[in-house]
Amino acid sequence: MVKPVMLVALLMGLAALLPSLRAAQSAQPGLRCLHGSLEMPVQEMRRNQALRMARQINLAEGAGSLPAQPRRFRPLDQLLNIPATPVDFKVQFYTDGSTYTFSLKDTSDPCRYAIFSDQDKAIYEAIPIRGGVHVVPAEIQ
Repeated sequence: MVKPVMLVALLMGLAALLPSLRAAQSAQPGLRCLHGSLEMPVQEMRRNQALRMARQINLAEGAGSLPAQPRRFRPLDQLLNIPATPVDFKVQFYTDGSTYTFSLKDTSDPCRYAIFSDQDKAIYEAIPIRGGVHVVPAEIQ
């Protein structure tokens, strides 16, 4: 008698867990990111090409500056020795002359991998946070 009761209790517990397991699965979509620990060689090559392009943009923007003069940054189409944009990457570049910023986004990556930098020349690699925007309330003093 104890075994059938335990079996019924176990089955009821599993039945109660099923909706929460399904919700957890739908919250974690089965995305196969192109870049990361399981990166294929062809994707690694594309990522390295994009990183090389980012380095060249920063080098080109730093070329020819004199320490005594304010720095003037040029639009992307005026920079020299910039390699071609890697396949399936999209470049966004903005300068107001005194600053610049750019991003290279992999449009074929379901995880939306991107590289970005600015006049400080640090190069960042990232993917967006999952689950949308999180609002953090400001502290009022």
